[in-house]
Amino acid sequence: MQVNQQLEIESARMRLIAQRLDSWPKLAWVAHLTPETDTVMVHHGPGVEFGDGWVAEAVWAGDFASGDFDRTDLVFGTGVRCRGDRVVFVSSGTVLDRLCCAKQAGSYYVSNSLPALLAVTGMSLCDDYSHYEQDLSTICGGLGSYNRVLPAEHGEIRLVYFDNLVFDGQGVTETPKPDTTPQFNSYSVYRGYLTETTKRLAANMNDPLRRQQVTPLATVSSGYDAAVAGVIAQEAGSRRAVTIRKATSIWRGSDSGEEIARHLGLDCKTCDRTARRFPHEESIWSHVSRPGIINWTLFDYPETLCLLFTGCHGDKVWERNAKRLADPFSIPSLGQVGVGEFRLIQGFFQCAVPYWGIRHLEQIQSLADAPEMAPWTLDNEYDRPVPRRIVEEAGVPREAFGQRKKNTSHEAGFLWPYSVDS
Repeated sequence: MQVNQQLEIESARMRLIAQRLDSWPKLAWVAHLTPETDTVMVHHGPGVEFGDGWVAEAVWAGDFASGDFDRTDLVFGTGVRCRGDRVVFVSSGTVLDRLCCAKQAGSYYVSNSLPALLAVTGMSLCDDYSHYEQDLSTICGGLGSYNRVLPAEHGEIRLVYFDNLVFDGQGVTETPKPDTTPQFNSYSVYRGYLTETTKRLAANMNDPLRRQQVTPLATVSSGYDAAVAGVIAQEAGSRRAVTIRKATSIWRGSDSGEEIARHLGLDCKTCDRTARRFPHEESIWSHVSRPGIINWTLFDYPETLCLLFTGCHGDKVWERNAKRLADPFSIPSLGQVGVGEFRLIQGFFQCAVPYWGIRHLEQIQSLADAPEMAPWTLDNEYDRPVPRRIVEEAGVPREAFGQRKKNTSHEAGFLWPYSVDS
């Protein structure tokens, strides 16, 4: 592998060496460390940022220069943080991305990309093992039930979602993220939390110390969740939006969010979900073995990097009378996880607004039945008072969104690559 740049970043006892590889996906990284040593080697793509004691591909609700992404649960992307004689490998504040970890010849390897981890370690998946798709699908049950270990030739690979990994000089252990969420005892507290988080993310994203420009982008649709993402993205400074026109069911009509974008003052580009050529399609299949939201590869992402605001998981968080979940991280569709490798190539961070404060899910859900939410309650099967109030108070008319539930994913029975090249 060709090394384009090498930097040494010292932090107390631990010495972090960052090697940039311009031929790698923009945001991919692999860290290598060995017990009883004081060095962490991180190979990374050209879009990864670095500072005093840290390397990260992320936007977080905090000061950029301080690199305190390990001290918040509002982090979108991943990174490595050295503190004294400890190293914290930080995962995203959603379950839409993951960390991979392997031990080989006494050394530990941690990465935000399974293909990158395999490439650096020389490991490979087992040709005679037929349960990888099932292993990856177990995240649908939440953090408490997924299979954390994938078998591989000459070892095994550990998967970590949401939680962080900590190296203490002897080994690597999984540890919960800090909980920075207030008590949501009213809509105003929750809305204030969303507003304050948006401001902090925008400040981090626009910090002049960043070497790579990050541009916000909104996803919008005719439903509730992406409409909220559009409002929040606009408040974070976004001037652009993307949407998908056709739903999976013809009788449900278009799922385009163009009208919502117009009311929010966003320039909207519409994509067609029925395309048959998708950029980097193989990266979608490599992540979860299914197409899922492969249509996201069609979006016009701003360069160099992009903070993509989405409404993923909104149905479980904001639906009135939604089923109470034993684990708030039980995701509705594995397909939402599917762009994990693609985003590293394209260069964007998945910022799913419903995950903000997700560990206080019951409090968020209870807001839908509060008396103060009556003016935004429709009393039908598709009723989400909290997002309705957010979007209507942003100036979008009631009839412009949230009238009928639609779907634009590719989770139907067509389960093999679409293009000849893939």
